[in-house]
Amino acid sequence: MVDVCGSTSSVHYSITARPNCSLSPAGTLCAFFIITFVTLTIASGFTLLGAWPVLPFAGIELLILWLCFRHIWRHVHDYERLTIDDHKVIVEKHDPKCDSHIELNGYWAQVVMEYMPDGECRRLALRSHGKEIEFGRLLNSEERLNLGRQLQSRLGHSQT
Repeated sequence: MVDVCGSTSSVHYSITARPNCSLSPAGTLCAFFIITFVTLTIASGFTLLGAWPVLPFAGIELLILWLCFRHIWRHVHDYERLTIDDHKVIVEKHDPKCDSHIELNGYWAQVVMEYMPDGECRRLALRSHGKEIEFGRLLNSEERLNLGRQLQSRLGHSQT
């Protein structure tokens, strides 16, 4: 999901990319309990019929599902923000492991886009003074391509 803030002027422009979280934490917990109930009901039925080896596999399944949901919960507040303000380009990233805040000079910043053979944008980055900062890992290929084109026009205008 992409939020575009600011005006159409070249003075201030901000883009925030967040992961698409269509299920609330309460909804996720409810879904997990429903899946747990169905899985344990089926596994208990097979155990009563004498097929007890099904029970450990059901437990492993639920453990893996819990780890997947926990990973999603940990990354629900991740974001990437790119701000063009006057002649500065600011890239902020937030995830559970680290936060980063990098400032680049808007005059020298260049947009780097790498494409896959089918024409989709595989990677979007900003380069300035030997540093390259990747942006858009939370975006799909089409959103990266559109954002890259917008940034090329904005940074092109800030260089003149």
